[in-house]
Amino acid sequence: MELRQLRYFLAIAEEESFRRASERLHVSQPPLSRQMRDMQVEMGVELFAPEGRGIRLTAAGKAFAERARNILASVDTAVDEARGIAQGRLGSVHIGFETGTTFMGAFLSLIAAFRKRTPGAGLQLSPMSSIEQWAALRSRKIDFGYGVYAPTDDALGHLEMSRDRLGLLLSPEHPLARNKTLNLADIENEHILLQPRQLYPRLHADLITAARLRGVTLRVAAEVLDLEALMALVVIGDAVTFVSEKFWEPASQVSLLWRPVDDLDLYLSEFAVWRREDEGTPVVRALVDSAKQAGRGAADC
Repeated sequence: MELRQLRYFLAIAEEESFRRASERLHVSQPPLSRQMRDMQVEMGVELFAPEGRGIRLTAAGKAFAERARNILASVDTAVDEARGIAQGRLGSVHIGFETGTTFMGAFLSLIAAFRKRTPGAGLQLSPMSSIEQWAALRSRKIDFGYGVYAPTDDALGHLEMSRDRLGLLLSPEHPLARNKTLNLADIENEHILLQPRQLYPRLHADLITAARLRGVTLRVAAEVLDLEALMALVVIGDAVTFVSEKFWEPASQVSLLWRPVDDLDLYLSEFAVWRREDEGTPVVRALVDSAKQAGRGAADC
């Protein structure tokens, strides 16, 4: 069976007519009919059935059409990638990233390393939660992800890029700012702001559980989607929030303080995520290699 036959078959299936397909393909009808007859004989199944002045696909034909489209799409992708490599480009790459990770050195280092490896590739970045990234990867809406949770789906590969201790972010004017270290009991009556539970379910659960083990009930005053709005509320001293120690580095530029919580043994990690089935493609291979390079750099810091 030839790729040409698959293209002929799909044209006939879409046009529901040998005549219209021959006009679309610029191939005379007798050779087209002969190619389809030979393919059906080779397969041992009937793919078409007459209907009025045209044809329709049989049940076998419909199933084969879906597979044929996937096969031709894969071939076209392989050809495009080969041409891209030969021409020094790899097309456009779509990366999903967790809100807030753009401040982190590992993510920026990953992007910089990828740019150096593939200077001709277009780059599109979209903010989305880890859970949204996993869904987008499965549906092929993005090529790569960078978030704070590791996927449990075996179809998705991942690499831990960084791991940082969780602590409290607060205004220098806050009464607790005078303490160099804190305990969970110190925070029990504070107004705590967090980003939405549906975006960070594990963080919420881990915080509440850790506090309860110490006999402390945390007061989550509000869930704020926009990270800048959340930080603004912390800046004016209206509330406090939990972030990793590394996040405090950019936060310190807007006069915020980070304090460790001695009895809170929680860490935030960041993960690069991708589809395992795409590991052999040039784009994803370059991204994974760039993540490994950036991850080593982050570990050295």
